[in-house]
Amino acid sequence: MKSVFQLIASVACAFALTACGSAANEKKDVVIDPATQVKELVVTDLTVGTGATAASGDTLIVTYTGWLYNSGKTDNKGTQFDATKPGAGFQVVLGKGTVIPGWDRGLVGMKVGGTRRLTIPYDLGYGPNGSLPAIPAYAGLVFDISLVTVTKP
Repeated sequence: MKSVFQLIASVACAFALTACGSAANEKKDVVIDPATQVKELVVTDLTVGTGATAASGDTLIVTYTGWLYNSGKTDNKGTQFDATKPGAGFQVVLGKGTVIPGWDRGLVGMKVGGTRRLTIPYDLGYGPNGSLPAIPAYAGLVFDISLVTVTKP
């Protein structure tokens, strides 16, 4: 009788552990708010510069502000997540993958002295993982970027 009980207990334990393990491995569907999505990269010149033109391989100094995309907000600017500090610039080597793909594509052709708005879909931003804690998964982004200098290689 004791061995029958041990057999039943062992089978029950194995079943329970198997059920727990499979539940932990199930991937949950991601629910994406349509108000946070951008269909494609949108490049808008707010001010056209008159200086040197940015091209792939150039080193740029820019200033910028970044927001999470929100279609229900003015200019689609949701929560601000980043900005250059006043009086400081941010260095970018264009087209080398040192920044998100939306920047590498969206800054080409910009002229010094100009300001450009980039509206970036998640796949050209921080992707399905985001950059936590500031940028959630699948986040569309909006950047206003001013080009300060261009240095040719």
